[in-house]
Amino acid sequence: MALSRTNPRLAHLWQLPLLILSFGLFGTAAYLFINPRGGMSIDQKIEIARVYLKYHRPEAALDQLNKLITTEKLALPNEARVHMMLAESLDDLQKLHHVSVAGNYERIIEQTRLALAQGVRGDPDIYHRLGESYQALAQPADALESYRRAIAMDPRRFPHLQRKVIELQLAQPDPAPAEASLDEYLKEPKLADSEKAWALQQKAQVLYKRGNFADAKAELNESLRLAADPALQGEANYRLGYCMWRTGDSAEAERLLRLAREQLKVGQPLDADAAYLLGKIRQELNDPKEAAAFYQAVLSSHPESAVAPLARLGRGECRIILGEDAAGLADLHALVRQASEEGTREAYRQDVIAGIRQSAAVLAAQEKYDFALELLEDEHLLEPSPPPDFYERAASVYERHADQIEQTVNDAPTAADKIRRQQDVRRSRTLAGDSYIAFSRALTVADDKAHAAAMWKGVDLYDRAGNLPMVTSALELFAAERPEDGQTPDALLRLGRAYQAAGLFDKAVAVFERNQLRYPQSLAASKSGVPLAEAYIARGPQYYGRAENVLLAVLNNPILSPDAEEFGQALFELAQLYYRTSRYEEAVVRLQEMTQRYPNDSRTPQLHFLMADSYRKSAALLIAKMRDAQSAQAEALAAKKDRLTNAKRFYDRVVEEFGDSTPAAELDRLYQKLSYFYRADCLYDLGDYDAAIKDYDQAAMRYQDDASALSAYVQIVNAYVEMGRIADAKRANERARTLLARMPPEAFTDGSFSMPKDYWVRWLKWTNDAGLWNGLEDERQAAQRFANGTMQ
Repeated sequence: MALSRTNPRLAHLWQLPLLILSFGLFGTAAYLFINPRGGMSIDQKIEIARVYLKYHRPEAALDQLNKLITTEKLALPNEARVHMMLAESLDDLQKLHHVSVAGNYERIIEQTRLALAQGVRGDPDIYHRLGESYQALAQPADALESYRRAIAMDPRRFPHLQRKVIELQLAQPDPAPAEASLDEYLKEPKLADSEKAWALQQKAQVLYKRGNFADAKAELNESLRLAADPALQGEANYRLGYCMWRTGDSAEAERLLRLAREQLKVGQPLDADAAYLLGKIRQELNDPKEAAAFYQAVLSSHPESAVAPLARLGRGECRIILGEDAAGLADLHALVRQASEEGTREAYRQDVIAGIRQSAAVLAAQEKYDFALELLEDEHLLEPSPPPDFYERAASVYERHADQIEQTVNDAPTAADKIRRQQDVRRSRTLAGDSYIAFSRALTVADDKAHAAAMWKGVDLYDRAGNLPMVTSALELFAAERPEDGQTPDALLRLGRAYQAAGLFDKAVAVFERNQLRYPQSLAASKSGVPLAEAYIARGPQYYGRAENVLLAVLNNPILSPDAEEFGQALFELAQLYYRTSRYEEAVVRLQEMTQRYPNDSRTPQLHFLMADSYRKSAALLIAKMRDAQSAQAEALAAKKDRLTNAKRFYDRVVEEFGDSTPAAELDRLYQKLSYFYRADCLYDLGDYDAAIKDYDQAAMRYQDDASALSAYVQIVNAYVEMGRIADAKRANERARTLLARMPPEAFTDGSFSMPKDYWVRWLKWTNDAGLWNGLEDERQAAQRFANGTMQ
C-alpha cells in the first residue's frame, strides 16, 4: 500500500512478468497443437481456447473449439466443456462487436443446452447468459426462468437480474407479476437511492396503466426525491407529465414534459416519448404547427423508436390541417405501407386507421375530394373488411366529388375535356352507388330500415350516372334475396321502369305483371299499371288492346283515387291511346275529363292541343262519311262545322297559353307551331278565307325560317283563289318566292318537312311562268259576266 502511494507506476509492474509467462505458455501450447509429435492432450487444446477467451479473441476461440468438435473424438465431459465454451465465445463475439444477431442467440442456447445435458453444472453466469439470449429472441417465459435460477444461485446478483425480470414482466399484458416483483425488489434493504427511484417509477407505470393516477403520482414524486441523476429525474418527470395529461391538466403536463426533455437529452429513449406526447398535447390544443415540430423531433432524433410511427401519423394529420396536403399524404401513405408489412405492430394499425379516417374527413370538409378518396383507399387497404360506416363515408365523398366535377363541365376548355369530365361524373356517381349498395348489404341484419334506404340511394345514383345495367342488377338482387320485404314491390316497380328506359319492353312487361300478380294489394303494384300499358304500347299496335285494358283497370282500381298521380297518368295515356288509334270522340271525352279534374296540370297546353286536333281530325272523318252517306250530308256538315269551330277554339287557347315565348320542351314547341297552322286550316275548311289568310300570315311570319311557312303561303294563295282575288293570289305567290330565297338551307334538312327546297323553287317558278294566273283571271271574269247576265 505504501508503494502504491509513493509510486503508482511501479504498482502495476507485477503484470509484465505474468504477460510474458502467458505468451510463453500460449506459444508452447500452439506449437504442441501444430506438432502432434509433442503429444498435446485434449485438456491442453481446450485450454488454448480458454486463453483466447481470456484475452478477448472470441473468433480465435471459436476456430479452436470448432476444430476440436470436428477433428477430435471427445469424451463426454470434454465435449460438454467445448459446447459451453462455444456458447461463451458466441456471447463474447456479439458483445465485442456490439451486434445482436438472432442466429447467434439461437446457437448460444443450443450449445448451452447441449452442455447442460452432457453434465456441465449450471452456474449464475450460464443462466444469466441464457436469460439474455431468450430475452433477445422474445421468449420471455424462458428468459424469466433463467434469470430466476441465476438469482437463486447467487443472491448477490439480485438487484441487477431482478431488474431484468421486472422489465420482462412489465412487457406482458398482465401487470400483476411485475407489481409483485417490484414490491419484493423494494424490500431489499441494501438498495441504493437510484435503484429505489427506478423501482418506484416502474411501479408508478403499473399503477397508471391500471388507471390509478393518484397513487402513481405519489410514487413518482418519491422517485424524484431519491433520484440524483438528471436522466432518472427526466424519466420521472416524463411519467408525471403523462399522468397529468391523462387526468386533463394539459398545461402542467406540457411543463413537466418540456422539463423532462431538458433532463433526458436526445440520447435517452424516453425523449422520443416525451416529444411525441408534447406533439399530441399541442395537436389537441389546435396548434398543428408546433405539434408538427415535436413530431418532427421524434422522427429526426429517434427514427427507430416505438413511437416513431405514431409521430409520423401525427405529423401527417397536422400537415393536412395546415394545408400541406402533398407532404401530409406522403406521411400517411408511408404509414399505410409500413402497417401493411408483415410483423408491424398490430397495436398501431388501429391508430393509423383512426388518423387516416380523421384526415379524410378534414380533406372532405375542405372539398378536396380527390385526396380524401386516396385516404379512403388506404383505410380499406388496412381494413379489407371494414365496418358499415366506411361504405357510407366513401359513398358520401364519391357523391360530392361527382357534384363538384359536374359544376365544372360547362367551363371545360375543349369538347374532349368536357366529355372527360362528364365521364368522371358518371364514374364517381357509379362508385358512390357501389358504396351505398355495399353499405346496404352490410346493414342487412343490423338495421333493416337503413338497409333499404341505402339500397335506394345507390339505385338513385346509378340512375343519375346513366348506368342502367347497375340499376337493374341491384334491383334484381334485392327482389330475389328479399321477396317478403315490404320494399320489394317498390323495387320491382323501379326495375320495370329501368327495363323500360333501356328499351327492354318484354322484360319490363314481365316485371310489371309479376308485381301486380305477386303483390296485388301494394301501392307499387297499382303504380305498375301505367308503365305496363306504356310498355305494351311500345311493343306495337298488336298490344294496344292490352294497354287499353290495363289503363281502364287503373282507373277502376279502388286503391287509387282521382287525386293519385297514377290516376291522372292513366287518364292521359288512355286519351293519347284513343287519339293514336283515331278514336277521336273517345279521346275528347277523356281529355275533357282530365282538364276538368286537373285544371292546374302543367300539361294543360298539350291536353288542349290534343282536344283541338281530335276535333279537327274527327271533322275530316265526317267528310269521308259524307261521301258514303249522301242522305246524312246536312247533319254531317253541321257536325263538321261544330268540330272545326271547337278545334279552332282550342288551338287558339294553346297559342294563348304558350304566349310569345318558346317552350323548353321539344313536344311543346311542336304543339305550339302546329297550333298556329292548324287553326288557320280550320278557318280555311270552314270557308272563312279572310280570317284564314290572317292566321296563315301570322304563322308564316312567326316561322319564316321554317319550311312550314311555305305551306302557309300556298294556303293563302288557295284562299285568295277561292275568293276570286287572283291578283292577291299572284302577289302571295311572289311573297312565297321571296321567302324561299332567304330561307336557310337547314330549314329543309332537319327532317320536319318532306319536300326539298329544289321542289319548292321549281313549283313556285312554274306557277309564276306558266300563265296560270292569267287563266284564272280569265275564268274569274267569265264567271263574273255570267253572274251579271252579260255572257253571250
